[in-house]
Amino acid sequence: MVNLFKALLLLLLMLGSNTFASPTASIDRSVIAEDDTLTLKIRVDRSSFSGRPDLQPLDKDFDVLGNSQSSQHIIRNGRSDSFTEWTITLYPKRKGELRIPAIEVGGEKTRPLSVRVMPAVPRSAGNLAPVFLETEVDKNSVYVQQQVIFTVRIFQSIQLDDMNISEPELEQALVEKLSQTSFQRRVQNTPYRVHELKYAIFPQQSGELTIPELSFTAREATARRSVFDLPGQGRPIRKQSKPLTISVDAPPPGFSGSIWLPASDLKLTETWSDDPTAMKVGDSITRTINLNTEGLVGSQLPEITITASGGAKLYPDQGNSETNVTAEGARAVRQDSTAIIPTRAGTLTLPEIRLQWWDTRADQLREAVIAEQRFTIARNANAPIENISPQPAIATPPSEKIDAGETVIEHSAGFWPWLTALFFLAWLITLYFYWQLRQQPGHLDTQKTNQPLPSAAYAFKTLNDACHANAATEVRSALIIWAQCCWPDKNIQSLQDVHHQVSGNLPLGNALMELDTYLYSGAQSSWNGENLLALIKALRKNKTKPENDKQSLQSLYPA
Repeated sequence: MVNLFKALLLLLLMLGSNTFASPTASIDRSVIAEDDTLTLKIRVDRSSFSGRPDLQPLDKDFDVLGNSQSSQHIIRNGRSDSFTEWTITLYPKRKGELRIPAIEVGGEKTRPLSVRVMPAVPRSAGNLAPVFLETEVDKNSVYVQQQVIFTVRIFQSIQLDDMNISEPELEQALVEKLSQTSFQRRVQNTPYRVHELKYAIFPQQSGELTIPELSFTAREATARRSVFDLPGQGRPIRKQSKPLTISVDAPPPGFSGSIWLPASDLKLTETWSDDPTAMKVGDSITRTINLNTEGLVGSQLPEITITASGGAKLYPDQGNSETNVTAEGARAVRQDSTAIIPTRAGTLTLPEIRLQWWDTRADQLREAVIAEQRFTIARNANAPIENISPQPAIATPPSEKIDAGETVIEHSAGFWPWLTALFFLAWLITLYFYWQLRQQPGHLDTQKTNQPLPSAAYAFKTLNDACHANAATEVRSALIIWAQCCWPDKNIQSLQDVHHQVSGNLPLGNALMELDTYLYSGAQSSWNGENLLALIKALRKNKTKPENDKQSLQSLYPA
């Protein structure tokens, strides 16, 4: 049976590796300036794909400045994930609403995208410097708890090392990190590398909210006289951003709702687990209310209570909410589900659900409504519950008697104990077969996770030797083991995992991408490991700083 299990698993892996999904396209920003570059990524979920995207449709509105390809195959938690990705740098030819058309890859096409190109912001010659900061907010006046998009940009026309920036810390506001991107912008005919960071800020009190100045530090990169020289010996650079002040207003008098919801968009919908028009007495059907918003976070969304009249038992489930962030802002979703069991034939009425919210785009009150619904409940000869009186078995005090037509909400155990026992039995069976599989000498677990890790010093020495030898494959293995020693609490199994841990270190991140591209592109040119080694040595030196150092760019994306 174990051999059969192996064969089935191998077949599934083989089928998964040959699956070709439709290609996907994404851009790093949907709004750019006239002198900015734009990064377009096209991805195919298959690593052994040999085709290339047809970029000719882009020539109408864009100049293609660069095009690189990388492939990755990752096995994580027993799941195989392979993909090929192209990173394309675009430069807009004009202002306005530009369209990135559908790009054909291997007979399939991506979905078209749109990008807004704004006029370039003029800048006086006196403000032009090799390194400078720029901050802005999308609104100068908002309501309390309304979203404000705060953007900080770091401009550099010279090579920098050890770049760090502080985070915005506000006592009277919630701060949500949105995105961190890099692109090129030409300012007064001078090319700059721009690092853009975006935050969503939600003021919690009316009055004035001041976003304090941010501190940026770096060192000007200097040429090394030998490969043994470390970076970070250049002139120190320190820049401060300007503080910004926002006016925060209380909710307007015209708002009469019980919960203040300032959103740019809000939708209230419902879904059913089965056809509600075919309900019979004793049937169980689940009604789910979906609340989708833009400009709010999950903690701001209220619970939606479902009621019914006409004879039904309701079993509400625990609601759940989540927040998704993009460069355009926060989006929150909440779901509240209730199981409905009709207790008698006749008409079952579900009252309307009405939720008031404030439209921050139009600056006016709006209501989201799910209309009242009536369903005819048919008799069910197999459901004895139809003949049971809705009165409770235990006598109810006179002040708490329940009307015969009132909905009864019960929180009994129901079928859950049986379902729990079934899952427990399935878990025991799975555990048994897993134990049998582990007894086989050729079991599939080849990662040897029980092997102890070497010391961090020994792991770095191995990495050091591999970099000096320019052995890219050995460098990848040694780098992963060294990273596992440095971050033992993280699940690091690939170069992508290492890149995630150092996502704020831009030079090291680029070096890792260069190594990954070389390994998977099949390039015939040689690869030099000295640059990567120097950046890792600098990282080891900086790791002596406190872990809670708020100045680090890496802290913007904690693992």
